[in-house]
Amino acid sequence: MNISPEINTRIDDVLKKNRIHEVAIFIMATAIFILGMSALIYGIISNEVLIVAPATLINAALYWPISQIKKMRKENITLAAIPSLISTLPPEEAARELVKLLAKIT
Repeated sequence: MNISPEINTRIDDVLKKNRIHEVAIFIMATAIFILGMSALIYGIISNEVLIVAPATLINAALYWPISQIKKMRKENITLAAIPSLISTLPPEEAARELVKLLAKIT
């Protein structure tokens, strides 16, 4: 089963868009980490518990961006594997596998 160039182009476009979002989330996570660590260090040095507690919560907020990065990486791997997987299978089996892969990323 041959994969049309249009499908490959769409997959490449999705991978590029995912990469842009991945970089944005990474920058956001880095900024949150730096802000949280700065507040934490300042709170410890100035002995301010009211600063230390929110700083800890700010750093805990990194969970969401990191989980989103992991999800996007998984989707990227799936999308990158689709063309090579489908091209080696008979049409019926390729369709079944494609449905399974798409179900995992949606």
